[in-house]
Amino acid sequence: MEGISNLKIKNKLIGIILLVTIFILAIAFTSIIIFEKTTRLNSLRNQIATAAGIAADNLVGALDFGTEAEIADSLSALDGVSAIKNFYVFDKKNTAVVLHSRSEADKVQLPVIDHTDKQKPTIESGGEFIVVYQPVLFKGNYRGMLYLRASTGEVDKQIKNLVYFMIVLILVLIILSVLLAEGLQGIISKPVLNLVDAAKKISAEGNYAIRVQKENNDEIGMLYDAFNDLMEQVLNRNIERDRVEGELKNAQFFLSSVIESMPSLLISIDENGKITQWNKATARITRIQKAEAVGNNLWELMPDFNELKKPISKISDAENWQEFYKKPIKLKEETFYFNGSIFPLKDRTTPGKSRYVIMLNNVTEIELKERLLRQSQKMETVGNLAGGLAHDFNNVLGGIIGTISLFKYKIAKNKEITRQETEKYFNTIEESASRASDMVQHLLSLTRRQEIAVTPTDLNTTIKSIVKICKNTFDKSIVIQTEYFPGKAMTLADPTQVEQSLLNLCINASHAMTIMRKNDERYGGTLNISVKKVAADKYFRRLHEEAAEPDYWDISVSDTGVGMDQKTLTKIFDPFFTTKTEGRGTGLGLSMVYNIIKQHNGIIDVYSQEGFGATFHIYLPFLEGPIHEEEIEKKVEIPHGEGLILVVDDEEVMRQTAGSILNECGYSVKMAENGEEAVQVFKKYKNEIKAVLLDMVMPRMSGQQTYIELIKIDKNVKVLLVSGFKQDDRVEAILRMGVKGFMQKPYTLAALANKLSQLLNEA
Repeated sequence: MEGISNLKIKNKLIGIILLVTIFILAIAFTSIIIFEKTTRLNSLRNQIATAAGIAADNLVGALDFGTEAEIADSLSALDGVSAIKNFYVFDKKNTAVVLHSRSEADKVQLPVIDHTDKQKPTIESGGEFIVVYQPVLFKGNYRGMLYLRASTGEVDKQIKNLVYFMIVLILVLIILSVLLAEGLQGIISKPVLNLVDAAKKISAEGNYAIRVQKENNDEIGMLYDAFNDLMEQVLNRNIERDRVEGELKNAQFFLSSVIESMPSLLISIDENGKITQWNKATARITRIQKAEAVGNNLWELMPDFNELKKPISKISDAENWQEFYKKPIKLKEETFYFNGSIFPLKDRTTPGKSRYVIMLNNVTEIELKERLLRQSQKMETVGNLAGGLAHDFNNVLGGIIGTISLFKYKIAKNKEITRQETEKYFNTIEESASRASDMVQHLLSLTRRQEIAVTPTDLNTTIKSIVKICKNTFDKSIVIQTEYFPGKAMTLADPTQVEQSLLNLCINASHAMTIMRKNDERYGGTLNISVKKVAADKYFRRLHEEAAEPDYWDISVSDTGVGMDQKTLTKIFDPFFTTKTEGRGTGLGLSMVYNIIKQHNGIIDVYSQEGFGATFHIYLPFLEGPIHEEEIEKKVEIPHGEGLILVVDDEEVMRQTAGSILNECGYSVKMAENGEEAVQVFKKYKNEIKAVLLDMVMPRMSGQQTYIELIKIDKNVKVLLVSGFKQDDRVEAILRMGVKGFMQKPYTLAALANKLSQLLNEA
C-alpha cells in the first residue's frame, strides 16, 4: 500500500481507469457474446421449425397420392434454409421415401422413426447440429414424418468473428483510456504544481505579495483563494483584522455546522437558480454531494425540483414567503412527500440581486402511515354501508328477477304481450341494472387506493353522488334534504378524498339519529346537506384566522341526532376518539376528515348541542371559472362496422352478450373462454381478426399474460381491455404495455359499439 501511495497522480489515474475499463468491457462483451449466440441459435431453431412446418403441410397430399418426385418437389420450403444438411421423408409405415443430403460429407445413418413418440414437432439440439422431427398430420391422423438435420456451423463462425472484433475494440478502448488518464492528470496536477511553485518562491524570496491566479471556481479555485487570503493576512500584519477575520470564520463555521446538522433539506439559490448552499440532508436524499451541486443550476441538476419555480415566482419581497404541505416530489424514481417553505434572502454584497432559501422537511413516512389510516377508515365506512347495500341490492335484484319471471310466465302461457308491455318490462330491468351498476361504481370509488390528484371538481356533483349512496344504504327513517348551488360549485380538490370526507360526516349523522339514540327515543331524523358560496370578510376571518382565500364554498352537513356536549367537541378530531359503543367505530373517521380538509387548504367547523343534533361546516377554496354551464344531452349513435372480432372472457354470459352485440353491429365473432384458447385462435385467424375484446381477470392465463402472447404473434394487434374493476393501477399497467382502450363492465350496446369503432379507426 505504501508503494501505491507514493505513485504519481498520473500513474494512479492510468491504473484506476485501466482496471475499471477492462472490468466493465469484460463483463459487457461476455454478456453480448452469450446473448448473440443464444439469440442466433434460437433464430436458427425458429427458422428451421417454421420451414419444417410449411414443408409438412405441403407433404400431406403428396405422401398419400404423389410419386417420389412429387414428394421431393413439395419440399421446396427447405431450399431457402442453407443450414439444413439432410432431410428425409418417411411414409405412415415409417419407410423412407425421399433421402436427401446437401453433399456426400453430410450423409448420416438413416434414423429409426417411431411416430408414437413424436405426435408433435420435436426439436433436438446439441453439439454442432439441430435435429427436427416434424410429423405430417391430416385432421389429426398421422401420414408420415419429415426428418431434418441442420448445422450450427455458420452461427459458430459468426460468433467467432464477433469475438475477434470485440478483442480489437477492447484494445482500442484501453489505448483511449490511457490517453484519457494522461489528459486528466494534466487537469488535476498542473494547478497543484502551480501552487507548490508559488509557495517555494515565497519561501525562498520572502515576498508575500506573490499571488496565484485562479482560473476556475472549483475546489482548486477555493484552495487558491485560501492561499491568497493567507498571504494577504501575513502581508498586512494587522492584528485587529486577524482577530475580526478569526471571529468571522468562527461564525461561518458555527453557521455551517448548524446548516449541515439540520435534518431539513436546505438549499439556497440565486435568481438564476445557481446553487450556493447544499447541506448534508439534501445530499443524503438526492444522492448528489455538495461539491457536485454548488455552482450548478438547480433546475438543470435536479429537474424534479422544477415545480418549485412557481411558488418562487410568487415571492415579491423579503417580507413574503411560500409554504406547501405534503408536496409529492419524485427523486431518483422514488416519490417523497415534503412540508416546506421558500423565502427570500437579503444579500448586502450584491444589492438588487435576489436569493432564495428552500427548506424541505421529509414527511414521507408520516404520509404513508396516514394513507394506511385513511384506507382502514375507508374499510370501516364500507362496513357501515354493507347492510344497507345488501338490502338495496336485494330490492334491485327483486325488480329484475320479478320482471323476468313475469315475462317468462306470459310466454309459457302463450299470453299476448303488447309492445307497450314489453317496453315497460325492459325499462324496469334496465333501470334496476343501471342502479345496481351505479352502486358498485360508488363502492369501487370509495375503496380505491390511489395517490392524491387534485383537479377542478364540482361540489354539486360530489354531493349528489354522496346523497345517492346515502339513500341506498341509510335507514329509511332518515329523511335526506339537499340544497345545491345554482350552477357549478367549482373547487380544486381530489374528488375521491372529498367524497370520502362528506360520506364520513353523513354516516356519523345517520348513527347519531339511529344506533346512538336511547331505547325509548324515536329512530330517525333529518339529514340536511347544502353548498353555498361565502365571502371571507373581516367577520369570517375573525372566526377563522387561518382563512387565506377571498371566497370559499361552505358545505354544510347537519342532523337532528343526539348531539354532543362541549367536552366531547374538543376531542372529536383526535385520532381514535369515538363516542360510539365498542365495535361501532374506530375513531378514525373525523381525524381523517380533518386531515383531508386541511390538505386541501380548507377549514372545518362544528356546532353542536347535546340533544339537538350537530352541524359540520366544511370550507373549501373557491375556484375561479365558469360556474353556469348547461348540460347538453347528446343522442347516442350506434356505429356499425365489419370484420372479425375475437371475444375472450371466462364468463359464458359475457361472451354471449358481447357476441350478440357485435353481431348486431355488423361484425363476425370468434370466441375463446380463456387466454390459452385465445392465443391459439388468434394464431389461426390473425390475418382476419380486426380487434380483440379481452377480459382482464381470467383463470389459467390473465388478460395481461394473454396480451403479451398476442403481441408476440402480431405486435400491431388492436386490443380493447374490459374488466369489472375500475381503471386502477392494474389496468394502467396493461395500458402502458400498448393496449389502446379500456371499458368497464357492465357495458351497453352503444358503449361497446362506440369504443370498438374508435379503436378500429385509430391509425
